[in-house]
Amino acid sequence: MVKYFICLLALITPLAAYPDTAAVFADAYPDTILAASNEMVVWRDKTVMLITKNSPTLADQLKDKYRKGEFFTPPNTDPGRQRYQPFFLKMYGNTQWQVEKYLTTIYWMPKVFGNAFPLRVTTINGVDKKLQCVSDELENLPDFYYPYLSNPSTFTWRNIANSDHISTHSFGIAIDINTDYSHYWQWDLMHEEKPVTESTPLTYQNEIPWEIVAIFEKYGFIWGGKWQHYDTMHFEYRPELLQ
Repeated sequence: MVKYFICLLALITPLAAYPDTAAVFADAYPDTILAASNEMVVWRDKTVMLITKNSPTLADQLKDKYRKGEFFTPPNTDPGRQRYQPFFLKMYGNTQWQVEKYLTTIYWMPKVFGNAFPLRVTTINGVDKKLQCVSDELENLPDFYYPYLSNPSTFTWRNIANSDHISTHSFGIAIDINTDYSHYWQWDLMHEEKPVTESTPLTYQNEIPWEIVAIFEKYGFIWGGKWQHYDTMHFEYRPELLQ
């Protein structure tokens, strides 16, 4: 019963008064952000982060609209893939050591997999509780879905492949599900012996069922399968895109 109410509370997120502005950040992250406008974000420790400083900017995180639910044509944008790195470093930790101070361990789908998959996840913004709610709901799916959900991975301090940008796995807010059923744009280009560049034309591929995606989105996790540069194993906690 306690677990049920925790999951219910995880769904109660205030709607942004101005959904087309950076004010959505204050609604999405009430535990860490005090206020936000088109010009700045004010953190709860009273520090200020300018919206338009550097490139990509914090506002660029909202540039491409992420649409919940099933889609029927391949995506032609990358909603949420463009990230303002100082935002995540400020929120979750500037170093591996700082991030690890706030990590906890949850067990992934224990009614299905037992204690086979302990996952390290941040407690900041209640991400651990929300991912636990995802796990609980996924356990209620039919057995058909379980192979897609085995062998997950979460926290690893590293850069994105072929990039100098820190992966969201480094902050304990991302999970990759079973790679045996996943497609990643860089892997597919390498398999086709094509140049691994952002401009190389892609043929969208996906095997992950929509029923899995819907449960993750319910708790604030976006799916990399909704990117033109797809990463179908990947989910990350980005509630500002799901307001």
